[in-house]
Amino acid sequence: MALFRHLLLTIFCSTLVANQKSDFEVQVTHIVGDSFVSTSRNEGEKPIPLVLGDKFKRTSPFAILVAKGSYAEMTLQTEAILRIGQQSVIEFRNPNYLRIFNGSALLLLSKQQSLNLETNGTKIQLTGRGTLMFESPKGKNLKIIMLEGKALLSSAKAKQSLQAGELVLVQAGNPDSGQTINVDLPLLLATSRLINNFSAPLPSQSKLISAAKVQAVRLKKRYEALIGNTNDQNQLRLWALRKEERQLKE
Repeated sequence: MALFRHLLLTIFCSTLVANQKSDFEVQVTHIVGDSFVSTSRNEGEKPIPLVLGDKFKRTSPFAILVAKGSYAEMTLQTEAILRIGQQSVIEFRNPNYLRIFNGSALLLLSKQQSLNLETNGTKIQLTGRGTLMFESPKGKNLKIIMLEGKALLSSAKAKQSLQAGELVLVQAGNPDSGQTINVDLPLLLATSRLINNFSAPLPSQSKLISAAKVQAVRLKKRYEALIGNTNDQNQLRLWALRKEERQLKE
């Protein structure tokens, strides 16, 4: 909890010159372990535990904190589904604006939507529909992986499309989006805790399976990177494949 309280103080100090406040409704649909919500700038005030089935309304900004070994799923008022991984802190500035201070999450956009994803050093507007993961272990660089569907990423100086099976790393302080990398989507879907650590499958499960099959046919297993499970620091493990390794896989 010491880490969470330090991050909370950083969060709310950084939002004193904040966006316009708005009421934001969230329903908790799955909990593993301990997760909390906090709307306080007071470091000494304890976050409120999330309870399965809770449907709460908060005035933004507020933060969701997920402890080590824990996971949380919630349905947002935009009808999106958000799964947050262990040791994560994500701030909701408004229904379409998320700031990642630490950790990883999965987001299912069931309809076309635009939202802002921000870390300390990156700011991306994402417009699209589908299922994606994003990660920022230290709240700086931002990694985005499209699992199914399509999205357009817009930064200060660049626009970039992202489709199923592609990963992009946006580096802090760099206004241009990074190069896309083809990842092993079947392996990621089989090993990801954000997909498999929940009692009910995602509503997009059939689309995820179809996207993995389409990618396998399209690339003929010529992936540029393999992604497995998260490590103890809740970082997605990625192995880049050298050119000769890709040729062997052909």
